[in-house]
Amino acid sequence: MRSFFLGMLFMPILACAQIHYAKLEPVETYSIKSAVSGKVLFADDSKEGQVGGSEPVVKIDDIVDREQRRALRVALDVLEETLTLTEDMIDNQKRVYERDRDYYERIKRLKTKSKTEKDRIFATMSASKNQLLSLKEKRATLKRQIAETEYQLAQLDDRIKKKSVGAKGLYIYKVAVRADDYVNPGVLLLTAMDTKRGRLTLFLDADEVENLDSKKIYLNGKPTDLKFSKVLKVADSVHISSYRAEIVVDKPEGLFSKLIKVEIK
Repeated sequence: MRSFFLGMLFMPILACAQIHYAKLEPVETYSIKSAVSGKVLFADDSKEGQVGGSEPVVKIDDIVDREQRRALRVALDVLEETLTLTEDMIDNQKRVYERDRDYYERIKRLKTKSKTEKDRIFATMSASKNQLLSLKEKRATLKRQIAETEYQLAQLDDRIKKKSVGAKGLYIYKVAVRADDYVNPGVLLLTAMDTKRGRLTLFLDADEVENLDSKKIYLNGKPTDLKFSKVLKVADSVHISSYRAEIVVDKPEGLFSKLIKVEIK
């Protein structure tokens, strides 16, 4: 009889422990897609199951892009050299115009100079000014062309960079393309994962969500200091009567994708 009452005493405590089973997955999974079009030169599927380094895993043909970049850099050098020369010409022409202007200002009221002579000197001054304005216009055009060329180079650099796809620091799960494939933007190139930490995803009933911060999380029967990193307040679209919650854990010593017993009490 005494044991019966003891059992009744502990029943509410046991009833408070909610048990779930969650698959231990990498904290993040990335679907790395192509941002450009082109032919795949190589796709190193031997790196599947390894953590990516600085070298590319998928390489898309960029020969034409690199040649175009070389030509643009030559064009940019020419434009910048022409701009330097034009700046010198503007300085020289400015001095010519200022001399012609000062001379005209000196003689325009002199009665000893004929109107014909004054008109000739005025025309010379005006021609100097027009030539100066023309050089300034050329300078503005050169600056615009330089800016456009630099923008085109930046676009090419970005496109070339996007044609060399790696997964530095990420676990390479799957290489989705092969050499000689032709890809367009949006085509999946590889799947990679952040395995530095793990994630457990649970689907909780409404009553479990209440006062979660005051509850302790047990993993495989062992108490932890873990807290839920995310608890959605809107019911899941698939598990329509449950609320998705996530726990981020340290990197496991063994394998991912194992079922972990999670108790909340």
